[in-house]
Amino acid sequence: MIAGEYVFRHAGGCLIDFPEIAAPPHPVGQPWRWIATLWRDGLRPDGWASLEWLPGERGWYVPDTIAFGDVLEFGVGWYDPTNGRCLASYRWFGVASYSTGLALVVVGPFVNPSDAFLAAQPTIDEIRADQLFLADFDDITAEWDRAADEA
Repeated sequence: MIAGEYVFRHAGGCLIDFPEIAAPPHPVGQPWRWIATLWRDGLRPDGWASLEWLPGERGWYVPDTIAFGDVLEFGVGWYDPTNGRCLASYRWFGVASYSTGLALVVVGPFVNPSDAFLAAQPTIDEIRADQLFLADFDDITAEWDRAADEA
């Protein structure tokens, strides 16, 4: 499977597109779709914590806390409404790459969240490096300003 860029439209704060997920029909249970942001958490049994996106008027509300490089999970499943147990699920993992006023661009699909996380690591490292440079630059310019004020 080769990852590519997928463009998912958003409107009114809601992501209104969903990837095609090969999920055979399930003979019993209620269908369910979700989107979640995943991040590494060593205290969780599977090593991942998640924030399930809230359903909106149309689609799912994009969380305010989404960041470029975040691992995203799109899922389709069936659950038993009598006991809430999941009967079957299929997932599509991607990485938030960038957004515009009309779309969220996601790189994917990946087989699992770990592969998505590894693919996102260069972007995350670049963002961290840029922030370090900006912090250093701000310190330098502040020092220049103080020196100018003293002169």
